[in-house]
Amino acid sequence: MKRLLFIPILLLTFSLVAQAQSKVTFNVNLTPMLKDSTFVPGRDYVQVTGSLSPISTRPVRLYDTNPVDSVYTAEVRFSSRYSNSELEYNFEIVHSEGKKKTEQLPRKVRLTNRELELPPLYFNAFAW
Repeated sequence: MKRLLFIPILLLTFSLVAQAQSKVTFNVNLTPMLKDSTFVPGRDYVQVTGSLSPISTRPVRLYDTNPVDSVYTAEVRFSSRYSNSELEYNFEIVHSEGKKKTEQLPRKVRLTNRELELPPLYFNAFAW
């Protein structure tokens, strides 16, 4: 009987831990880069990298889901262990030959175990 109760309790615990993650939607507006051809869709791509896992170990690629607005987006889930931690992140443009253009200053956001959608600021623009 104890074993039968243990399994549902274990499953409930794992589901609560999974729900406590921070989901961050990263957005970057590449309109100026598209206008001056420093970013060419299909040839180049944009990614986000940062100080906390998973983006500290492997950058995440952003995609333009609505080509009319030139906003590139990616959703990333962070472990609950980072609750109330400050994430430093940057966007990078990766050119077809592998050369990267990284933003000059780090952006920052505090993780709160909730969903957070970041505004689509311009690449390398820090006047906010």
